[in-house]
Amino acid sequence: MNNKPSMICVCALITLSILPISTGFTMDTMGNKSLHEEPVSAIGFNSEALIEYPLIEHIVFQTPDISQGMISMEECANILAENKPVIPCYQKNYVFPAGSSLAIQIDPVDPVILNYPDVVLPASPILPAPGYSLIPGSYDTDMTYPSERFTYDIKGGIVEGEHKTILTVYLYPLQYQAGKLVFVNEYEIQIDQTAPIQPLFTGDAYDLLVVTPEAWITELEPFIQHKESHGVTTKVVSLNEIYTGHYFSSRGRDDAEKIKYFIKDALENWGTLYVLLVGGRIPGIQESWFTPVRYAHIARPLTGSNEVEHQYVSDLYFADIYDGMYNFSSWDTDGNNVFSEWENGFGKKLQDDMDLYPDVYLGRWACRNKLELKWILEKTIQYENSRGSNTLVLVGGDNFEPDGFEGEIVGDKTAEYLPGYATEKIYASQMDVTASAIKEAVNANAAFIHLHGHASPMSWSTHKPENFDVWEKGIDIFDLPFFFNTEYPIAVIGGCHTAMFNVSMTIHPWAPPVPEGLGWWLARKYQGGAIATLGYSAFPVATPGESGDLDGDGINDPDCIESGYGYMQLEFFKAYGVQGYQYLGECWQYAVSSYIDHFKIPYLRYHLNTLQGFVILGDPSLKIAGYP
Repeated sequence: MNNKPSMICVCALITLSILPISTGFTMDTMGNKSLHEEPVSAIGFNSEALIEYPLIEHIVFQTPDISQGMISMEECANILAENKPVIPCYQKNYVFPAGSSLAIQIDPVDPVILNYPDVVLPASPILPAPGYSLIPGSYDTDMTYPSERFTYDIKGGIVEGEHKTILTVYLYPLQYQAGKLVFVNEYEIQIDQTAPIQPLFTGDAYDLLVVTPEAWITELEPFIQHKESHGVTTKVVSLNEIYTGHYFSSRGRDDAEKIKYFIKDALENWGTLYVLLVGGRIPGIQESWFTPVRYAHIARPLTGSNEVEHQYVSDLYFADIYDGMYNFSSWDTDGNNVFSEWENGFGKKLQDDMDLYPDVYLGRWACRNKLELKWILEKTIQYENSRGSNTLVLVGGDNFEPDGFEGEIVGDKTAEYLPGYATEKIYASQMDVTASAIKEAVNANAAFIHLHGHASPMSWSTHKPENFDVWEKGIDIFDLPFFFNTEYPIAVIGGCHTAMFNVSMTIHPWAPPVPEGLGWWLARKYQGGAIATLGYSAFPVATPGESGDLDGDGINDPDCIESGYGYMQLEFFKAYGVQGYQYLGECWQYAVSSYIDHFKIPYLRYHLNTLQGFVILGDPSLKIAGYP
């Protein structure tokens, strides 16, 4: 196995001959400061209202095992950061009623220097982009890393179907100090909590909110009737009603923020669980939208390259309604009208604080006309009114040079999470990965299809083992018209920009001019294709190779399933097959929340692309496998 850790962006395929263009990078950290610089902090502390919360917990660690170029500690995940030692991190969630105020005190107990003479822990390299030379992984022997012994994050979000305040504690029991290893074997955590005086959520009127242009409301009537017939109370609201304050007072600096404030009001007053945004790009030379989007501005750290992605669409913006104090989460805390902003360059700080935890189950039908709306609507009704097969189609190969066939490893893990499902494997180690093979498998009926490899907005592919100079034929948008499957699977497509829905014939980042992207085309395909597509509107991060237990579950699986886009996709399948969630949006929310818990801190930048770019192009209230 290759013990050198690496984190890279998933290659994009940009031409019909499928040429790779994307950049490979490692993570950068949050500089020399934690989110909370003081060792003892009070969050939302009100001395008059504070009640004693009987939680004093002692976390005890065993001495770390450092051998064969790897480090491991029980109950800890290994964290990877660019040019930094691999360090274990302990992570734990504490859940409270929504809107709780918390006071947190964390005390490390008696740090000691471990007797590892001349130890040099493994460090993450910077992987080269095309045109860049490789910078060897190294770090300053005089450095102190991590710069703090703990940090924590307070979020508002959904836990097991209910709105909660979530405290995530991160402990770093091992610290590298100028060539020495300092070990803390015990932490004392004390948490005091004040519950909110009044509940924040009082309504129970509508389960599903549909936001749509006014001109499309009539076309949505059959969908409303269908949902109501299955007990899903549904409210359709036009954009004009939102902007003019027909139901709630209109707030927000632009149309996207007005929609987000409306969703907040619907959550609190109507008890809304699901939000379906209806509307994609309006055809034309200039970019405009039937239903607005929000761009996140997370820039790549390497400058001077045409391959740097400076912004991408993120529908997570509309689902992340609250911060940890249950205030409105604007994604623009510095107030400069640039949302989710992180400057280009190493060492720069995140400029906008974001909660990121979804507060509602949200998806989008990125329709560009009424005909597409008719197709996806009719497919959704047909899907939920029928029972599908128990077949899982897995497609993958060898994505990266470190040991292991990542696409096949991720595929096999998917099958583990769906016990009882028959599997049809289209693996590059066994056969040619072609559109014909994928079409044949899907035409034989499939409940899910999971592809894990490389992609662009228009195509997806992978490699045969150890054959990285040749791309498999894979699948692209020109293959989709020939898919006439009668059962519509849920498609999860791992790769760059697989659910990018802002491309067009005139605006086409990361691909040649195309009328629509792969993910949405597959979902809205007439008489065939998928019922919904989950994928990425940005470059997700990939973690090939082997660097220890990255997700901290105590099982050292290959890195490609413990972090990065492989982990995100697998958490979606775990939500359905293991955790028992039954609706599409619930499984998406579980995956995103789990990813946030594990990877939001301490290496935000690249994981932000994965988090914010993972979208549902489909109905979030979709009953997986249909109603009985």
